[in-house]
Amino acid sequence: MRAETADALLRAVRPPWVAGAARADDVASPLFAGERALCAGCGPRREGEFATGRWCAHRALARLGAVPVEVGRGARGEPLWPPGILGSISHCAGFRAAAVCRSRDALALGIDVESDTPLPARVRSRLIRAEEAVRVRLEPAGERLLFSAKEAVYKACSALGGDAGAPPLADIRIEVAPRDHGPGAGGRFAARVPDATGPGRPVFEGRWHHSHGLVVTSCVIVRGHG
Repeated sequence: MRAETADALLRAVRPPWVAGAARADDVASPLFAGERALCAGCGPRREGEFATGRWCAHRALARLGAVPVEVGRGARGEPLWPPGILGSISHCAGFRAAAVCRSRDALALGIDVESDTPLPARVRSRLIRAEEAVRVRLEPAGERLLFSAKEAVYKACSALGGDAGAPPLADIRIEVAPRDHGPGAGGRFAARVPDATGPGRPVFEGRWHHSHGLVVTSCVIVRGHG
């Protein structure tokens, strides 16, 4: 996959006010001192994955018009962004990506990428509800799409409210929006999260794209009206 293609896959799921960067292969990225310390002692695979994720993060910050800085790691493994910036990093075999936005534009942001392989039966039975699966029956990799969407929502919730704001994946309900022209490469989804409903409460806006053997999803949380 070309670098332009990787960026295009990420661009398909991010709002125009979100900046991002993606790669299909690892890059020997120069890291800030604190970032180097975070991957000290890692094996080659994990080090390449981490360094490339931070490369994507630095590039995404630059594309947003911010100065690339050290992206640390929180207690739960989440990336730590500079003040006024929200972001997310994701990776799977053959794809690494980061997306960022200004905190004035959203409450939280999460992205996820998955290979479009079938979900293991134990994961499917534990995390995917029957009514969710019915709604994506026409979509290739539909259950993997649901899983990836739940991961993106989980990441956004975690960034929004810490441990208390990140419900179990099984409690996140995904509603993939119907499209006028039948199955295709991508679309939108909504999420229902326990204790996150009612006037003025957070609204979850999701996008997904399926191409090149990958399912890429994003979730931005904005403030509701009313």
